[in-house]
Amino acid sequence: MYYLVVIFGLIYGYLSGSVSYARLFARIGKNVDITKVGNGNPGTSNVSREIGTGWGLLTLLCDALKGSVVMAAFKLLFFSADPVYAVALPFEGAGFPALVLIGIAAILGHAFPVYYKFHGGGSIGVLFGCWLYLILPQFLICTALSYFIVKLFFPKQKYPMGRMTPVVFCVLTPIYLLAETLIASARTPLFPDSLLFDHWAWGQHSVMLIVSIVIFTLTVIPINLRLLTTEVLKKKA
Repeated sequence: MYYLVVIFGLIYGYLSGSVSYARLFARIGKNVDITKVGNGNPGTSNVSREIGTGWGLLTLLCDALKGSVVMAAFKLLFFSADPVYAVALPFEGAGFPALVLIGIAAILGHAFPVYYKFHGGGSIGVLFGCWLYLILPQFLICTALSYFIVKLFFPKQKYPMGRMTPVVFCVLTPIYLLAETLIASARTPLFPDSLLFDHWAWGQHSVMLIVSIVIFTLTVIPINLRLLTTEVLKKKA
């Protein structure tokens, strides 16, 4: 039963990720195809520049919810301390890798959406949502650190907040988690009694959590490198 739940979660996560809110809001906002304007990327940054900041923020919010809502729902239904429907786990803590895989499925759905002939965006917004769910405090800290690093070291980079900040964030977050684990002397859960968010914690993170964050990073960075390469080739053509 556990593996059937995981398979269903992967399918649901992928289909959720495949919904292109950038395309939808570009049509609603200015009745344009977002892949035909700006840099052609169906993502938050392009929507913000070409359609409007408000539409961009709405795109970011909806993209962030693609993975996080599905992960939270599956935890509540199957993998929490008091699930709606209990399933036998093949090993202790098996619910956590299942949630991670569901989040990655949403990322891949955004990058390769079945609804749009597998032509999607960079999945940074979806990644933000997954990490916001998994590591809320560290997410906020690394977001702030990434912003200041980019402002300090990449002030002349074109679209620094849309390009460099997410890249720095993806690289910085696993390093920060590892450093926090090595330095912290105690693990103090923020919400020990929460059914959905008992995994939020400071301090000594499990190896599984750190590895999962690294896997998220290794999934998203190649997708964005592919998009950047495609954009460069288009400009040279």
